[in-house]
Amino acid sequence: MSPNTSRTLPFKPADHSAAQLGLPLLELELAEQTHAELLVLSAEPERIHPALPRLFAQLARRRVAVRILHGPGRPGRTSPLAQAWQAGATVRAVTGLPYQVLVRDRVVAYVAHPGPAHTGRLERIPHPVVAASVAGVFDTICHILDDRRSGAHEDEGQDEVLRALDDGLTDDRAAARLHLSKRTFARRVAGVMERLNATSRFQAGAEAVRRGWI
Repeated sequence: MSPNTSRTLPFKPADHSAAQLGLPLLELELAEQTHAELLVLSAEPERIHPALPRLFAQLARRRVAVRILHGPGRPGRTSPLAQAWQAGATVRAVTGLPYQVLVRDRVVAYVAHPGPAHTGRLERIPHPVVAASVAGVFDTICHILDDRRSGAHEDEGQDEVLRALDDGLTDDRAAARLHLSKRTFARRVAGVMERLNATSRFQAGAEAVRRGWI
C-alpha cells in the first residue's frame, strides 16, 4: 500500500462519538477496545446474539472479565448464555432487569434499541457518567444476589446449630452430627449468638424460642 493510499475502517479505533452499531461493528469494537471488563445486562436471555460467545471467549483469553446478568429463564446447554459461561464469562440470573445494555470498561455504554425496526443494533453512549451509573446498578444487583446466597447459607447453618443446642448436645456430639470439626461448630454457635445479641448459649436458646426460630 502506497503512502498516499488510504484505507477505510469500519470505525475509528479511538472513536468515542455516539453512534448506532450493528452486531459486526459492535463485536469488532468490543474486541479491540475492551481492556479490563465487559458488563452485560440482558432482560431477555433469548436476545443474546449467538455470535457474542465467540467475542466473550476472545476476551477471556486476554483475561478480560466478562460478567452477565440475564432475566428469568434457564438457558439450555447449547444456548448463547451457556456458551458464554463455557467461554469463561460469569453468568447470573435475576428478575426485573429493565433493559438490554453492555458496558465497556465502565466508560462506554451500548444500549439496545427497542422494537423490531432496530433489532441487532445498539446505540453507543460514550459518556462515563452514564456508563458508571449502569455499572453501579450492575454491582448493586450482584451484591444483593451475594447477600441472599450468604443469608441462605447462614440460615441453613443457623437452624442446624439451634437444633443441636435445643437437643442439649455437647459440642463433640453436635459437631459429629453436623459433620463439622469442634472448632467450626463453636464458631457457628458464636455467630448465632451474635445474630441473637445473646451473651450465653442459654440466652441464645431462649431468644430463638421467643422469635420462633425453634
